[in-house]
Amino acid sequence: MEIALAGKPLKVKLQWMVVVRDGVLDLGGELRRVAVFDPEPEPPAIGGLALRILRELRARPMYPRELARDLGVGEQAVYYHIRRLERLGLIRGVGTVRVRGASARVYGASYDGYAQLFSSAPSRAAQPRQVPHRLLAFFDEFVRGGVLRASFVVGSPEPHGPFRAAARDGHYAVQLALVLGSLASPPASFAVKLDVDVRAERSYDENMIVVGGPGTNLIASELNPHLPVRFDERNYWRGLSDGEGREFDQPTDALIAKIPSPFSPGRFAVLVAGVRHVGTKAAVLALSTDHERLLSGYSGERTFAVVVRGYDLDGDGKVDSVEPLRYYSRT
Repeated sequence: MEIALAGKPLKVKLQWMVVVRDGVLDLGGELRRVAVFDPEPEPPAIGGLALRILRELRARPMYPRELARDLGVGEQAVYYHIRRLERLGLIRGVGTVRVRGASARVYGASYDGYAQLFSSAPSRAAQPRQVPHRLLAFFDEFVRGGVLRASFVVGSPEPHGPFRAAARDGHYAVQLALVLGSLASPPASFAVKLDVDVRAERSYDENMIVVGGPGTNLIASELNPHLPVRFDERNYWRGLSDGEGREFDQPTDALIAKIPSPFSPGRFAVLVAGVRHVGTKAAVLALSTDHERLLSGYSGERTFAVVVRGYDLDGDGKVDSVEPLRYYSRT
């Protein structure tokens, strides 16, 4: 921005920092997840070895003996701080490994950092803009350096695939893209692809946000076998079913799922798809307007899914309310 000082223009670069409880720091577009501690009853003093452990686990997940070896300290000291940091919620178990015939728990950092409030009284300064921190956590692997590192994949509007179906829900991706625009800038390359183009170009080596069901989106059909809740492969429009015998077959039923990409190691795919196109609309509506409630069950799992159902409460023929029906997750 430019301001005037003593009649002369002076250019000033402003960098805003926004803190949201258990949310993020927004540093000039660089988003960081943080834990915010209340001033009462006692501030959690963190330093020395505990801080070194946090830095190591922020770099990569590790098990306690590995930490002790890399930090050159005793295992008991590491175990003491691991237990304390886990109680504070700053680290969490992310899996197990076999070490010398025994099972060792692997830990990872829950946040990029932490902050301590000096007072519980709110500042009189202007309130910061609200950052959708649950949505940010859900799309954590998709945003790097304030830039969206993913492509939206929508079904072709032309008849295609084994069912010769034309997608009617690709335009719903625009709504979700507008919301994600509050988290990140668009990538340098074009961020939207048709399913047929992904197949033709073999451009699977990236994070994907796939919008639309497997009947009209070929990439969704390739993801389907890897989902915790699957569309019926005999007829994708019949509905969804899980491994426990539950079925979801209403036109407004839909699935929102995040899984490790089956196409490329280290990448992720998010699927937003309905049994019918109106279900896709319901899922996009839920993820874009009610993500805090919808993703309340998400805590960083590598595989996460929620089945939702849309409702027309005011009777105008359009979905205006969405309720989660069932959650599924795997670490």
